Amino acid sequence: MNELSNCVLVMDDEPHLLDWLVEYLESKKYDVHQVTNVQDAISKLDANKYRMVVLDLNVPASPEYLVKLKSKGDLYMEYRGLYVAEVARTKGHRGRQVVVYSVHDAESVSAACEKVGVSYLVKGRPRQFKKELDDILSYDPSQKA
Repeated sequence: MNELSNCVLVMDDEPHLLDWLVEYLESKKYDVHQVTNVQDAISKLDANKYRMVVLDLNVPASPEYLVKLKSKGDLYMEYRGLYVAEVARTKGHRGRQVVVYSVHDAESVSAACEKVGVSYLVKGRPRQFKKELDDILSYDPSQKA
């Protein structure tokens, strides 16, 4: 597995809406890998360990992954990014390194994120989003918690 300590993985099926995020991360000297679906995100996570993983909850998935998502339950079918967050955690990303976000401010999603041990942010609050990202990026994941 490649250790990409200066790279952030961003998954969103509408990447044009995240130009501000990519520009922000690049201004902080991070490379950004963008993917638009579950299978591409999993493929990247199989090959690389990122400094941070930022995941939209509502993204498309291939039929192969839809079967896996269905076995996890309705919440994972509706919010597919949760599955990718779990995979990122099992691939060695610490909870602080994985951020999921959505336009939905749902208690069920918040609880699922807490269970998986990842950060959860609501879209549409760029100032809060940037602050959370800065907090995460200022933390050295190689240090013990």
